[in-house]
Amino acid sequence: MSKYLLSRIPVGFSKGVRNMRVLCRELGDPQKDFETIHIAGTNGKGSTAFYLSNILQAHGASTGLFTSPHLVSVRERIRVNGKLISQSELDEAVSQVEQAAKATDIEPSYFETLTMAAFLWFKKNNVLVAVLEVGLGGKLDSTKIARGKFAAITSIGLDHTELLGNTEEKILKEKLGIVKKNATLILGDLQRELLAKCPPYVKAKKINPELQVGNFGKIYVKNAELAWAIAKEFLDATFNGKKARIALKSAMWPGRMQMLKNFILDGAHNPDAAKILAECLKEKRIGPVPCIFASLTDKDTEGVLKALKPHISVCRPVQVENPRARSVEEILEICRKLNIKTTTENFEDKSPILVTGSLYLVGKIIAEQSGEEMDFTNF
Repeated sequence: MSKYLLSRIPVGFSKGVRNMRVLCRELGDPQKDFETIHIAGTNGKGSTAFYLSNILQAHGASTGLFTSPHLVSVRERIRVNGKLISQSELDEAVSQVEQAAKATDIEPSYFETLTMAAFLWFKKNNVLVAVLEVGLGGKLDSTKIARGKFAAITSIGLDHTELLGNTEEKILKEKLGIVKKNATLILGDLQRELLAKCPPYVKAKKINPELQVGNFGKIYVKNAELAWAIAKEFLDATFNGKKARIALKSAMWPGRMQMLKNFILDGAHNPDAAKILAECLKEKRIGPVPCIFASLTDKDTEGVLKALKPHISVCRPVQVENPRARSVEEILEICRKLNIKTTTENFEDKSPILVTGSLYLVGKIIAEQSGEEMDFTNF
């Protein structure tokens, strides 16, 4: 990974799109060379964006995909037609961003640098459309600079409340900020009272017969239904249901309700995501099972564990390599409070082991199982 990209980590989050405006102008506004579809929401953004990109590709549309965070390699965040950007191409794009930043005397964040690198690579590959997973919120997110005619919101829950607001209504308002004037808004599984706060929208509908995807759990079928609705709006008369079904059947978004050897992997890191995970485990009649668990200090760890408690036979807390990571002792104390049995020993049996609480932890397990080297610049 380039030294410049690593140097962006201490910059933190940029509150606004000024840096992106400056960089885009300096680099010839690459984001204007392709159509854009924004995917915002509290949970389900990544899988919806991934499913959508698969449907678009199946229709012959050259498709860029930008997601975050990554699990093992930062290269996962930037794809064209399912292919990850190579390390040399990523380094080249980041170098262009670095030169533009120096020429304009700005300090872009890690996320802004990667967003800009994605725009450059999408332009270089002549994509027709880029599916952009919004990083945080919407109104001030760096992806907003791409002026898409289509936007979707997957779900609304309480997460990142210190930045987005402490009510679902406030969080919805922030996420609606990604929707441009005259853009088509497509909505997923939002609460009825929140739907009333939205501008005119298209609502994802149940598809019969039920869609099949690589991830297990009804929620992923709902995310696929949202991807279906978005694709139908974008492709209009050229949309083909048979092609969409075939594309979705083999689409598996890694690290979310994923079976890997004797592990069940899911990056649930807020109470809403944990409730979804619990429902998926119930559907599959899995549990109670041993659980390897990690969390960050800015997450509602107690809320996550409370939702998962019926499905955990014994919890083994671990601390991930992140400056915001909760310590093993902190997680043990929360488990004691919730009366969840704990251990600090490795699990030796062959039964399914649930790995959850943090995408950093999920990424580490995937890296260990695949023999890949994991980078920890996961923001």
